[in-house]
Amino acid sequence: MDFMLSRATRVTAQWASAPVQHAVARFWRDMEMTLSTTGFVPDNRLMICLAPALPPESYTLDVTENQLTLCAADDLGAVYGLLDISRHYLGVTPFWFWNQQQFEPKPFATVPEGRITGPAAAVGLRGWDLSDAPWLSAWADATENGWEMIFESLLRYRGNMVRTDKQADLAAAMGLRPVQNPQTPLGAAPQQAAAENPEERHKIWQDSIRTLKTSPRIWALGIDGMGGDPDGTASTAALQEQWQLLNATVPGAVAYILLQGETVALYQEGKLKIPDSVIPVLTPAPSASSAGGPGPGAQHGLWFSLCRRDKLTGNPMTAYPGGDTAVNGMLQGAWRGGVRSFWMVGTGDLRPSLMELNLTGALWCTPDTDCAAQRTAYLRCTYRAPDGWALTDSALEDLSVCLRARAESAVQAGSPPQPVGEAFLTRSTRLFASAWLCGKTQGPIQELAALLPAESYAEQLAAYQQLCTSALENYETLLPGCSYAGRATTPLWQEQVVFSVRLYLYALRGAVRFCTAREQFLDKDWQNCFCTLGRAADDFGAMAALLQPKTGFWAGFCSDTMLDGALTARVLTGLMAIPRAAGDGPDYAAWQAPLPGAPAAPVPDFTLYRALVQAETKKV
Repeated sequence: MDFMLSRATRVTAQWASAPVQHAVARFWRDMEMTLSTTGFVPDNRLMICLAPALPPESYTLDVTENQLTLCAADDLGAVYGLLDISRHYLGVTPFWFWNQQQFEPKPFATVPEGRITGPAAAVGLRGWDLSDAPWLSAWADATENGWEMIFESLLRYRGNMVRTDKQADLAAAMGLRPVQNPQTPLGAAPQQAAAENPEERHKIWQDSIRTLKTSPRIWALGIDGMGGDPDGTASTAALQEQWQLLNATVPGAVAYILLQGETVALYQEGKLKIPDSVIPVLTPAPSASSAGGPGPGAQHGLWFSLCRRDKLTGNPMTAYPGGDTAVNGMLQGAWRGGVRSFWMVGTGDLRPSLMELNLTGALWCTPDTDCAAQRTAYLRCTYRAPDGWALTDSALEDLSVCLRARAESAVQAGSPPQPVGEAFLTRSTRLFASAWLCGKTQGPIQELAALLPAESYAEQLAAYQQLCTSALENYETLLPGCSYAGRATTPLWQEQVVFSVRLYLYALRGAVRFCTAREQFLDKDWQNCFCTLGRAADDFGAMAALLQPKTGFWAGFCSDTMLDGALTARVLTGLMAIPRAAGDGPDYAAWQAPLPGAPAAPVPDFTLYRALVQAETKKV
């Protein structure tokens, strides 16, 4: 007969490691959230047994009428087993906390009789990089159990490692392996940089290893100046020495080396030799044709971020440019190329990337996961009807169409064209506006050369205008479409998806209006240029206002400092002085004279802009 899981079920374990204790406490909390006190079923239990013969991180669950027997290979096998019971039978989704999942307690949950197996994940080491998440980190520091909720989410997706600058001890206690910072290999980078002779460097490495050896971790190897070693000989020798020291002090240690810049070419050309047991990790993610190195069968890793924070192409507040389809193509391509030992995913501040993180969690367990099916499953468990019922298949398809359209509508720049984040719109507009203010409108802006190659400022701005205008046409349709599609669900859709569409749309409007203002200026249409710049400033101001929420999903998780929309608005406001000087100077009274109640003295630019727009609106 089936097992009836209730609040009366006893949970016992054969061993009491910290990860198992955390897992049992978490399982009890899940039962308290999802089960009522009215369905006690006496005399049954969930027994957690150690079964070292099973593959690492796996488990089996044998179900009889009176007992659930969870046999786990190790700590993580037990952790994953309890979390899977919680997910499949109690209905607790991996991102239940972040997506504000609501529970209606029931008397008991039924687990069908028989044997259930929980195999190990396909990718060996799987985790999140939380080191570039300023708002998430600040929230977690200020929130009771904040870091625990983050690590719990990773465990629910079968993660087993984490890169974090905070609370690494808590992560280890919950079963995750902290990953050493690639910028501080062996924990000794600052001293290492100052050590010039081999003996001193050897001692620094050895002392660092001995200091850190008692704490479980994934070690980072690497040395300063690897890119300046053209034949790779010195770097190879240093890496071999690091590995020998580490392996002698911490037998069986797991280590990786992050390859970037010139070191990638050295490795792919076979000049940089990496010890066989050390995982070479590349960023961005290598594909089937670009992993390089020793060849088929060699272990490789990838390190990529769903959130780019660079000023020119970053997406700190929206989903990964290109959406889940782009993430799926990249990761499945990496898997086919033999990149199967180490997947590290940068989360950014987590909340903008929940759906993509859900996909990566599925892919590192089952690499042939169907992206569209995974998206639908995520939508089904995340977005419910206002009355709590599941959405219809038709409503789910409407939401899925919106997400695909959002990814396909983003601006694509560079060669070959790649989707870029919202930072491209604020930064590029500010660069063009600043050049205009300074009178530097002959040659192209060098900072934009890779994304907008051109021979002149005018040619570069025209390319920018074309990209933004095309995207704007799509987004003007996308916003009402997403709002309408979300009518069947709770406000969470509006707070997550519609918010990101609105943010990108405001930036697009501002960018296109700026380009239009430049055309009007060249046509000596001074007053329209003046007003169009004002409207562009309003657009970027509206974007900045979106990033100052006091309540709701984004409260405490964002700020305009990420994108500087308000700064862009101020630059455009300052630029308004140029067309006004050309068309209204030197007396600065002609444009305001026809306005009702116009003062005799000249008014500030933005005050005049508001009055002109108001007068035009009244005419209409």
